[in-house]
Amino acid sequence: MYELFLTALVEGSDFHAACAVLSGFCAMPPWETVNRVLYFQGPPRPTGISNQASVEKPMRKDAAFLWKDLHQNLSRQSFVLQARYDVVKERDMGPSAAPVDLDSAQGILRWTDFPDPPHGRPVLTQRKAIELWEQRKLPSVLRDNHYQFKTETIEEVYRFFRDQIEFCLTRQYFLKAIHDYTPLESRQHQPPEPLSTLPAWDSLTPVDMQNRWILQVKIHVLQDNKPDEIRKAQDQLASICGELEGSFDFKTIDRKVHDTRVAMQQQGIQALPQKVMLGKN
Repeated sequence: MYELFLTALVEGSDFHAACAVLSGFCAMPPWETVNRVLYFQGPPRPTGISNQASVEKPMRKDAAFLWKDLHQNLSRQSFVLQARYDVVKERDMGPSAAPVDLDSAQGILRWTDFPDPPHGRPVLTQRKAIELWEQRKLPSVLRDNHYQFKTETIEEVYRFFRDQIEFCLTRQYFLKAIHDYTPLESRQHQPPEPLSTLPAWDSLTPVDMQNRWILQVKIHVLQDNKPDEIRKAQDQLASICGELEGSFDFKTIDRKVHDTRVAMQQQGIQALPQKVMLGKN
């Protein structure tokens, strides 16, 4: 599918006003969800998802097509993938929450391509995306294909819908202490693992130090080989941008912000160590 969206920043103090505007605009109250997002980095040499031993069988027809599409895209370039899981604050977080076996939980495997150049619509971001819903054993599938777990966050999302247009107010939170999110080469301990239990909601730290929310106005074009449908979505988002002018300031976002590609290692070239210590034997 193709994902097209507008982006605006909403100050924490303006959150309730933003919800009121979007509730009126979409004629619905917000739908609140909390998601646990795990990030897995692909290998330096892309190999796709060639090992499907851990993929649930039998595959649904639609899922089989998406797995094939994902494999083709990941065979040309390695990316950072997301495994996403629904979270219920009262049940899944805090000292009384039971440990979670992520292999037995249903999740969403999400991949997004490097966005297209703006082409005269600077406030609009568009990119190919694949989402595989209701998948079990995602950590095992990714591990089988040499994807390494890197980190995880919590997303708090308030959604509104108007026809096929989705309005998402999102805020991200760190799950661990800040030093656990430092670059890997500066760490001395073992590679990270997903948390077995989640901390209490009140203990989380917002990723954005200014406590802002991100508003994305999205349209998904399921058949991304139909340019007319993509142009129609572009026009719809341009219209929304005009209708909400004065309420939200949609920004031009450098597409590198959404770059999830992994640097490729060329064959025959040895990878350099991530950290070099000078002056020591």
